[in-house]
Amino acid sequence: MNTGILSFVIIIVYLLVLLLIALRGSRSAAVKTVEGFFLAGRGVSAVLLPLTMIAALQSTFAFLGGPGMFYLHGIGFIVIVLSQVWVALMVLYFGHRIWLLGKKYGYLTIGDFFADRYNSPFLKVVTSLVSILMTVVFLAMQYVGSAHAISGVAQGSVSYTLALIVIAVFSVIYVAIGGAHSVVLTDAIQAVVLLITIAAAAAVALIPTGGLAGLFHRVIDLNPKLLARPGAAGLYTDKVWLMQFIVLPFGIWLTPHVWVRSLMAKDETAIARSALGIPVSQIVIFATSGLFLGLAGQVLLGKIPAPDKVVPLLLVKYSSWWLAALIMAGSIAAGVSTINSMILVIAQMFSQDLMVPMLRRKLTEAENLKLSRLVTVAVVIVSALIALRPPQSLVQVVIDVAYTGLAQLAPGFLAGLYWRRANRPGTTAGLLAGLAILFYTRIAGVSPLGYPGFLWAFFTNLILTLAVPLFTAPPARVTVERIHGYLAQIGE
Repeated sequence: MNTGILSFVIIIVYLLVLLLIALRGSRSAAVKTVEGFFLAGRGVSAVLLPLTMIAALQSTFAFLGGPGMFYLHGIGFIVIVLSQVWVALMVLYFGHRIWLLGKKYGYLTIGDFFADRYNSPFLKVVTSLVSILMTVVFLAMQYVGSAHAISGVAQGSVSYTLALIVIAVFSVIYVAIGGAHSVVLTDAIQAVVLLITIAAAAAVALIPTGGLAGLFHRVIDLNPKLLARPGAAGLYTDKVWLMQFIVLPFGIWLTPHVWVRSLMAKDETAIARSALGIPVSQIVIFATSGLFLGLAGQVLLGKIPAPDKVVPLLLVKYSSWWLAALIMAGSIAAGVSTINSMILVIAQMFSQDLMVPMLRRKLTEAENLKLSRLVTVAVVIVSALIALRPPQSLVQVVIDVAYTGLAQLAPGFLAGLYWRRANRPGTTAGLLAGLAILFYTRIAGVSPLGYPGFLWAFFTNLILTLAVPLFTAPPARVTVERIHGYLAQIGE
């Protein structure tokens, strides 16, 4: 048996171990309810929530795209770590508030909050559609990355299509049998695997460069622009950093599979620890390991056609096949954990925000749960089909606007959470205008006055959200008291 097949066997064994863990999660009594299936009964502990938050945030990008960006641009990409401090603060403050409201009023999705706060079924549908659109292609791309990782580990002995089928089958089983309980348990394992394996990959790359000192001295001799901003390709200018600090953190936190973690928390301690886990994990994954891997790729590999493959190439050249297989299991762990979370939250929004309201009668708990599982299977099938032959032009457009598109939900969400005067006309005008500007500037390829379209979209949205309520009727008093009165009552 060749080493490629043996490497594939290692990956299958890893996926089977995760399946056993998922089966354990399916035994929870809470899985028998819709809230249990999607939110793990709002009872995820202070041990598990930080790990599932880390796993949800990371994807195959942690192992492939991140080191590839450091390879291309050098230390300028470190801004991804710095911007995550804002995401941690959002989880700590905004996440805590939505956790309180979610427990009180039974929110399952972000659409539930918009519908409740603004008394608007229309906003619920729009926010859900935006969230689904921005997430579903990312899900397909996670399948693409994970399938390529498996095929690469197997050294071509396993085709991309077979690898894709394997990941799709395992992921639908993980989610469908145990819902959020299975996802949280498998996430916990995969977060640990990811942190250990990416650090191990960095160690493999550092040894032939002569350690940290040797690596940085060789990079200075090779291309000192890799150690300064705006980087070797001149990408990380002040305007790009502005986007990273202002717009991107909102988009990351409002990614549905990340945002919903706040609703899963058992208590305030769980939320606080999950917030702390974000910058800690970013330091391990990007600020150290990813940086070292990318720079080592420049020193040890020279020019490579696909920067995303810098880690697999380093492992193949500087480690044994079995060690490379074990370490690349971390890439698959990052992909699978994100896939599971995305499947669950897309099924959640599609079934609860779009399908259930259209039915003419109220579903029983069992019927709703059955519908949710069927939608879960459908989501996997559609995403896997996209991943089989991804339409590159569509994918590029959606990826370019995904985080910035999700950031368009931020003005209305935060205004509704903190400002009593925020109303439906303002939030509707801001959201629709922001989305229109975002997509127009991206598709037309224009940057007015030299500033990228996402900044124009975000600030137009923000201005309208805050200005329109000053000239229109305030929200109903009962609505304001329901949200802000309750928060004031409990000391928020």
